[in-house]
Amino acid sequence: MAGVLRQYQGDSLYLAAFAVCLVLLYWKERKQGGSTGKKALAAAALSVVFVFNEIAYQIVGKITNAATYYRFFWMLPVLFLIAYELTEAFFDGRRHRRALGVIAFLVCLGFGANLFFLNRANLNLPKNMYGLDPNVISIADAMMDDWYGTGGEESQKEQPRAAFDIYLEYQVRTYEPRILWAISRNAYLYQAQHGYDFKKYVHQQHMIAAVNEGLKENQQALRRSLDKNGVDYLVIRTEFAMDSYLSEISITPVTQSEDYTLYRVKTAKNRNRERKDLGG
Repeated sequence: MAGVLRQYQGDSLYLAAFAVCLVLLYWKERKQGGSTGKKALAAAALSVVFVFNEIAYQIVGKITNAATYYRFFWMLPVLFLIAYELTEAFFDGRRHRRALGVIAFLVCLGFGANLFFLNRANLNLPKNMYGLDPNVISIADAMMDDWYGTGGEESQKEQPRAAFDIYLEYQVRTYEPRILWAISRNAYLYQAQHGYDFKKYVHQQHMIAAVNEGLKENQQALRRSLDKNGVDYLVIRTEFAMDSYLSEISITPVTQSEDYTLYRVKTAKNRNRERKDLGG
């Protein structure tokens, strides 16, 4: 259980706040002669039995995806109790409590300068409010600019499909949800466990091999993989030096961030059009 708690609390104070709220609730209700405190402790015990343990982690993981979605299930008892107790503590009808609640809220905004709508310079929405990797912002902005400039007109699709590693995927979907990840999550997890056997997810694993490790083994297989999955862009670490390898299958660089290169994948339709133009 300790391992599950460490994995999902990260560097947050959610569990500390959860424990403080449990103690406050129990103390307050016991002082007033109520039974809510006992119910809160019972709820905490049930949370430990049914949520904060490896068995629940494995069960939920089989139904959905333990590595990604279990944290939402895990946060339910934590967030609800914190919200209940803090709301009741500060907004119980007494003005000085409301004032304390407002002050506490403003203090939180002040300390979280770049994480909220209020920052030290002005009142607006910070560009990097989620503290994302700068590579994510550079690549996502460049992709959308290119998409609406040339790519979108050529492909006639509403949203670009891109293949990139899972490190970027977790953050890109937060920053720019219009970008669709072209790699199947199941294929990515299968590769992580079994390696590149190119059997079960053959049309996915060539893409994964390219974006994960910069493997240069079979250009045409990679090209077929990109075409089959309707990929418009590739994002690969610059250190892999894929420019010349990809240029031979009509994949050209658009821009670079600090660590990644964004490539445009020319569609089969546009490649055929270019061949006709050259022939004419």
